Amino acid sequence: MKHTASAAVDPGSVRCLTFDLDDTLWPVMPVIRHAEARFYGWLREHAPAVCERFDPQALIAERMAFMRAAPDSERHDLTRLRKRWLRELAHSCGCCPERLSGEGFDVFWEARNEVTPFPEAEGVLEALARRFRLGAISNGNADVFRTPLGRYFDFAIGAGEAGAAKPDPHIFEQARRRAGVAAHAILHVGDDSSADVLGALRSGFHAAWFNPDSLPWEHGQPRPSVTLGRLGQLPRLLEGTD
Repeated sequence: MKHTASAAVDPGSVRCLTFDLDDTLWPVMPVIRHAEARFYGWLREHAPAVCERFDPQALIAERMAFMRAAPDSERHDLTRLRKRWLRELAHSCGCCPERLSGEGFDVFWEARNEVTPFPEAEGVLEALARRFRLGAISNGNADVFRTPLGRYFDFAIGAGEAGAAKPDPHIFEQARRRAGVAAHAILHVGDDSSADVLGALRSGFHAAWFNPDSLPWEHGQPRPSVTLGRLGQLPRLLEGTD
């Protein structure tokens, strides 16, 4: 895929790259399915009353309904929401709320970080980390420093920590402060055309849209600074070559 530019990136002006995580550096659904299965296995042993009431799919549906019903002011913090759901689930099933929201959550979260990066991700990050500060900006609750890619990152900002989720400019401003550079010296890379691309552009960042499926841009102006069909295009782009 050719790079498609609007506010074209001047490679010499970039000092920091920030990355979305889920579906940008690794596919998210396989790891979520893995984590939910690990958690359900823990429930069978430690909270069988939950399994008597819910099979695995019904439990996932129950969690999703709970999160959809949450107030807008809470939806950015997936860890807090999940723990609140676990406490309510425990009460409804006659289990220990502290154990489900503590040990039970930890079982899920550890598996949540057992990601399998996209094939090009590690090589790209290794190359970029030699030249730029690298940060993560995520609406999810994975901890990049617990993943195989953590060694390449200088900082990470999650929506729960920031108190806001992308595309809110507040989370991008926190990342800019951690980067220690001006907004126009940061290139944010992500797959979500609204949360990542529009959020970054409206915060003064450059934005690289990771778009391996060649989806059309449907938001008018502003447009992505660059569109990537492969992560492997990034190092060459930042050398000023096509």
